Amino acid sequence: MIKIDKKYIIKYSFEFVVIVLGISVSFWLNELSIDNQNEVERVKVLNSLKMEIQEIRNYTDEREKTWQTDLNLLNLLLDPKDLNSTSDSILKITTSKSRIETFLVIYRVFEPPMNRYYSIINSGDLKFVKSNKIKEVLSRLHNTSFSYVETTVEYEKQLKQSFLPFIAENHPSIIIARDDQNVSMKEYVQKLVKAIERDIKLKANFSMVKRYLEYKLNFLRIYVVIMEDLEAEINKELK
Repeated sequence: MIKIDKKYIIKYSFEFVVIVLGISVSFWLNELSIDNQNEVERVKVLNSLKMEIQEIRNYTDEREKTWQTDLNLLNLLLDPKDLNSTSDSILKITTSKSRIETFLVIYRVFEPPMNRYYSIINSGDLKFVKSNKIKEVLSRLHNTSFSYVETTVEYEKQLKQSFLPFIAENHPSIIIARDDQNVSMKEYVQKLVKAIERDIKLKANFSMVKRYLEYKLNFLRIYVVIMEDLEAEINKELK
């Protein structure tokens, strides 16, 4: 029977333990390194989303202000007190005939800055965000809520595109007056008010434009509320 020297048993056992510990420590350090790197990436993604929120806020503030001004102008045209007071009220808001024509027949796009979000989605970096709440609010903001605003803009676009030939055929003087230097802004507004009052189809179309403006503003405000919820959740995660 072969006898094994105890000192060899101790020696090899010790070496085995050292090897096992070395491997375990190596795995642990590797995992720690991965966790640290993931944390760096997580913070980077959250900060990127936070920066984009500020960019979106600047954009939505401008859109809301513009759309609200459009609505105020349209309300004055659709419900005039009298020609002079209506034109005076409009002149306090704008002195540009092109500004009037723009919101009446040209649709305004809704394209908030979302490059950072799309980059994070396409690169797969969203996986570094641990919060399911943030992922859920992100989806509501950039998919559900965004689509509501975008759909209303598309409906408005279709309405105005179909409506423009009607104006050109039935009210060419309004289109011509826009570039006519002999027609003052006040005269232009009064001409427009008279046309709307006399033509029920024209008034009906502009009434639909008004409704779409109201829908857009409502959906935009919901979009902003969700954006603020997202910002609050990101700030909690970054603390």
